[in-house]
Amino acid sequence: MPIRIAIAAVLLSSCAAAADFDNEAGVYTISALPSAQSEAERMDRMALSDQQPAGRFVRKGETLMIGVDDLPDGTSLSAVVGFLPMWGSNLNQQVQPIDGETRFRANQDGPLFFRLIAEDGVDAEAIIRVQGGEPLPLYIDGAMDAQDWADELSAHDGAPFVQLFGEMAMITLPASVYARDPIDDPVETFATIDRVLQLQNELAGFDSQTERDRPTPLRVHYLVDFRVSAKDRENFYMYATDQFVGMLDNNTADLTDPMRLREQWGIWHETGHTHQQNSWTFESLTEVNVNLFSLYVQEAFGRPNALGVSEDGEPTHFERAQAYLDNDPPSLLDAPDDDEFFFIRLVMFHQLKETYGWDLYKDLHKHFRANPLDADASDQDKADALIEAMCEVTGHDLRPFFERWVLVASDDADARIEAQGYAALDGDPSTIFE
Repeated sequence: MPIRIAIAAVLLSSCAAAADFDNEAGVYTISALPSAQSEAERMDRMALSDQQPAGRFVRKGETLMIGVDDLPDGTSLSAVVGFLPMWGSNLNQQVQPIDGETRFRANQDGPLFFRLIAEDGVDAEAIIRVQGGEPLPLYIDGAMDAQDWADELSAHDGAPFVQLFGEMAMITLPASVYARDPIDDPVETFATIDRVLQLQNELAGFDSQTERDRPTPLRVHYLVDFRVSAKDRENFYMYATDQFVGMLDNNTADLTDPMRLREQWGIWHETGHTHQQNSWTFESLTEVNVNLFSLYVQEAFGRPNALGVSEDGEPTHFERAQAYLDNDPPSLLDAPDDDEFFFIRLVMFHQLKETYGWDLYKDLHKHFRANPLDADASDQDKADALIEAMCEVTGHDLRPFFERWVLVASDDADARIEAQGYAALDGDPSTIFE
């Protein structure tokens, strides 16, 4: 009989005290989180995960008994079975509200999660007891080392999934996928993942100077999309959506191998989507401004700037951008939806970074958290807001720069900028191609 390792973790977040997970006994002390939706609205970005793993697997038709001791005022608790819809799938999670002792039957197979939600800044925790399901290997960063994890895997050999959980990220993998690409040192894996997320938080201006600019206690949930069809999987590397980042079964090591993660633009990019603000992301920028997060991480890890790297003797993206501007480019609002143009347009943002430094984008994110646009804002509304915000943050009239890139303010926005009397640019950032 395997020796059971008691798991007790202290997960540091803005609202959490101690969080204890004993997935063998089915007893958990869970710290409350704000809801994914409320945090998405506060941050003007994609919703992160407000779920916490139970480290247990439930089979369809199984009856679960879940109890909670003294659910704190201002909180709600739900048990969640399974996953949100994945690529091309309309399947959904089973959500069961929990109040006191609650018995329910699972309508699908899947890992069990908890949603202990506290709105309005309530600092709370609850003790939850689960009867039913079977333990999964569960790694808790900060409480376990590589040997503990090996023991956990051995104790639950044959479980269908493995789960790993840290301060900023959560990973759920089918056991078959994990067996092919195991994690040698989960401590180093999470240290590297956290570093990527910390860097992206920096660029997003989460410096805790105000309540609005505090980092979120919610996590990025990385999971394998095991439902994607063979046809669909040919069309993407991975994807980001509300509540999770979907990986394919052949690229999980890009996340879990620290050496690969320190070089993997694709992971930085998809994680960047979870930080991308809605208010200044019009359609033709969806796959463009997100790459600011990749550039920032790349620079921090000491990697060459991807915009200046020539592949197989082809022109660099800087060279492509220079040629693009010299050949009567189209309106940026109508620019082609093509990988080549994504990186050309990224040069525009790089030029401003070279002129003003990375603080420009930190301040820009702060600006839009304070001044978000309505959800139904048009692309022109977002373009106007971006141009006006850039002028405000820099103190310069940047209209000539954006007009060079054929991003033109509406008449109303143009008049508002003119009325501010911003200083003229000293130099032309649109000539920077290095």
